[in-house]
Amino acid sequence: MIFKTELSRKVVINGILLLLFMGFSNQTAVSRGGDTIMLKDISQQKVRKYLVSRDIARMKDFSLIHSSWKKEFIKSDFSIQEKEFYLDYSLSMVWESYRHVNSIKMWNGKSVRFGVLLSKHSNSVVYEGTLPSPEIDTGQVYFLDLRLIKGLINVPVAFEIINIDQAQQIIEFSYIDSNKSKGKQTIRFFDNGDGRTRIVHTSYFKSGSHLRDNLFYPWFHTKFIREFHGNMMQIMNNAAVKENKTEIIK
Repeated sequence: MIFKTELSRKVVINGILLLLFMGFSNQTAVSRGGDTIMLKDISQQKVRKYLVSRDIARMKDFSLIHSSWKKEFIKSDFSIQEKEFYLDYSLSMVWESYRHVNSIKMWNGKSVRFGVLLSKHSNSVVYEGTLPSPEIDTGQVYFLDLRLIKGLINVPVAFEIINIDQAQQIIEFSYIDSNKSKGKQTIRFFDNGDGRTRIVHTSYFKSGSHLRDNLFYPWFHTKFIREFHGNMMQIMNNAAVKENKTEIIK
């Protein structure tokens, strides 16, 4: 899994500063009494502020959280980015791994950290230390912390799992309405015909900022989804080792 992306450190740093100036980060908020979510159990400060500033921390009914992607949206109205990944495992094994993975480990890496998970179906909260960790399901809303420049800048993001198609082997999730960026991401799984699985990760996004959508978002998004699928490869590799298998992804 190789991406050839060249961008100078100066451009990256200037881009991040510009994003912050344009309001990409969130306003500071103070935790209030009566919160439904136990903020003390969420380690990321920016995620806690995100939940408080949008009144999600006090929300009694999580079904009031809405995804930004609507059925009437036209895909061509959005910026589109598509990346391919190849895993040296069969299609059935890869699909089952993504479908039933520990949802906390799935979103934990160097650049992306799991904050908290809200379930709209059961109206429940899952923290990082919750056991057992649930597998992914529709109606789950994830709040993550994106670590930029090795954690010097942290940006919260939230999205909802909106579709899991067992027959077509598709997983889709959408940013929630309160995000700066709106859109969805579609992950499709294919038998590559040589014992490997081809994963096509397509993102539809727009934020109202031409500069953000055409320069900064694609670069950072590529970094984050690469880590996401890298996490999944590592999880599958670890499972293979435990089962005394010799098939290892290089």
